[in-house]
Amino acid sequence: MNIFKPTTSALMVALSLAGVSLSGVAAAATSNQHHNSTPLVFADSLNSSSGDDASDGFVLATDSDTSEKSWWGASIELTTVLLLGELLYKVGADSMEDDFDYEIDGNAAQFFYDRLTSSESWKYDDNDIGMNWGHAYAGALYQQAFRNHGFNYYEATLGSFVASTVWEVFAEYKEVVSINDQIVTTWGGAVLGESMYQLAEMLESKDGWIPATVGWVFNPSQTIRGWFDYASPPRFNRSKTIDEFTLYTGALYTSKEVADVSSTQLTLGMKATVDSRAGHYDTLSGTPTLVEMAMETGLSQDGVEEWQMATQLLLGGYVGHQKSANELADSWSHRFYIGPSTGMEYTSLGLEADEDFYALVNLLGLSIGSTWSNQDFNIEVRSDIFGDFAMVKPFATKDYLSQGRYFWGTKSVLWEGEYGYAWGHTFNLSVEASYRDLLLGMSVKSQRWDSIDGKDNERQPGWNPNVNDLDFNDARDRYEVYLSYFINEGLSMSLHHERIDRSGEIQGIENPSIYSRLDDTEQRTWLQLEYHY
Repeated sequence: MNIFKPTTSALMVALSLAGVSLSGVAAAATSNQHHNSTPLVFADSLNSSSGDDASDGFVLATDSDTSEKSWWGASIELTTVLLLGELLYKVGADSMEDDFDYEIDGNAAQFFYDRLTSSESWKYDDNDIGMNWGHAYAGALYQQAFRNHGFNYYEATLGSFVASTVWEVFAEYKEVVSINDQIVTTWGGAVLGESMYQLAEMLESKDGWIPATVGWVFNPSQTIRGWFDYASPPRFNRSKTIDEFTLYTGALYTSKEVADVSSTQLTLGMKATVDSRAGHYDTLSGTPTLVEMAMETGLSQDGVEEWQMATQLLLGGYVGHQKSANELADSWSHRFYIGPSTGMEYTSLGLEADEDFYALVNLLGLSIGSTWSNQDFNIEVRSDIFGDFAMVKPFATKDYLSQGRYFWGTKSVLWEGEYGYAWGHTFNLSVEASYRDLLLGMSVKSQRWDSIDGKDNERQPGWNPNVNDLDFNDARDRYEVYLSYFINEGLSMSLHHERIDRSGEIQGIENPSIYSRLDDTEQRTWLQLEYHY
C-alpha cells in the first residue's frame, strides 16, 4: 500500500496510513477531480496568475500579502512549547539517566560554548525510536509557532532550527548534542508542521466533527487561540485551491513468502491534499504550493499490526498549461510542473521479529509531473526522487540473530533501539489513466539505504563501547496496481494489489567474516471504500 504514490491528483493524500504511496486514495482523487470536471488553470509560473484568471480581476496573494508577522505572538507560543517540553523532560529524567554523559563542571559559559562548537559534543544518539521520531512533532509545533503568526515557510524553518539548537544545547545539556535530533526536529518538523498547518486551515472549510477534530490535532495552538477569538484569520479565500479530504476503510490480506506468515486486517485511513499550484496564493519563495498527507493503520486479531504515515511538500517551481485551440469535448489540454520537494515517512509493517520498520526524512528532492486530459479522459504521470536521512531496522536482523549473534558491542543504537541511522534515496513513479468514473493506476517506489558508519560520530556509552562495528544495507521496492470506481461524488471503491520486495545485508567492519543476508517478498491485496468530504 504505497502511501505516496507520486500522482498529481489533488486527492492524493488519503490518510491511507500505508507507507509512502497513497495509491488507493490517489486514484480516487484523480477520478474525483475528473468526475467533477473541475478545471485546474495553471499559471506560466508559480509567481504569476494565469491569463484566464486575470480577466476575473484576481490578484496573486501570498503569505506576505495576507498576514503580518507577530514576533511577540510567535515568541510567546514558542516559549510555551519549550517550557512544556522542559517540564516533561524533567518528569522523565530518572528514566533517562543512562543517556547522561555530561555535567557542568567549572565555567558554565565555556561549557555551553564547547557544546555548541565542539565536534566532541555532536553525535548520533542511541535513544529509542519513539523518543527520536517524536522530535518531528516537537519540530512541527516550533514550525507552527511561527506560521501561526505570519511568518512564511522558510522563516519558520529557520526559527525551528534555532529552537531545536537551544533545546539540544541548553535543555538537554547532560546529553550529547544529537545530530539526528537536529535533522528530524528541523527538517522533519518543517515538513510535518507545514503539512498540518495548511491541512488544518483547509479542514476549517469542511463540515462535520471529524474534520474539526482532525484540524484540532493538526494545529492545536490555532484551535485554542480560536476559543479566545485570537485565531489568525484565513490566509486567503479557498475558491482558487483544490482541497481534498478523504477517509476510508478496507479489508487487507497480506502474506510473506520466506517468513511464511500471513495476516488479514481491517484498514482505517485518511488522506488530504491542498493544491495551490495554480499560483494564486503560494510561491516558491514563501510557501509550499502542494501539500499531501496520508495515514493508515491495519488492525488484526493480534492488535495494531501496521502503521504508515507519509507527507510531502512541493516547494514550488514551474507550472504550465497548454490548451487546445478549440473548445470541443474531445480536444486535449496538457498540464505539467517541475520543482523542488521534500517529505517524511514512517512505516511499520508486521509484528515483532517479522516487523519491517523505517522512518525517514526526504531531505530534498525533485518532483515532476504531467497531465493530458479532455472531457472524458485523464492521463497523469508523476515522478519524485529524494535524498533521505533514515532510521531503519536492518532487514537482515532476523537472520543475524538466528546465527546466535547480538548487537551488544556494535553500534549502541542497534542494541538500544534495534534500528540504525542511514543515508539513502527514495524514487517514486506513478501512472494513472481515467475514463469518466473509472481509474486504472500503477505506482513504483524504490528505496535504498546504507548505514552511517564512523565511531567518532556516534554516542558510545562507557558500558557498551562499539568494539565490533557493523555496516548494513537495505532495499525496498514496492509495486502496486489499482482500479477505482466513483459511485457518486462523495463515495468511491477501489481494488489494490501490491508486491513488496525487501532485502538486507549486515557486514562486519572490523570482522568481515560476520555476514547476514535476508530477502523476502510480500503480496498484499485489499478492497477499499472511500468517503470524500
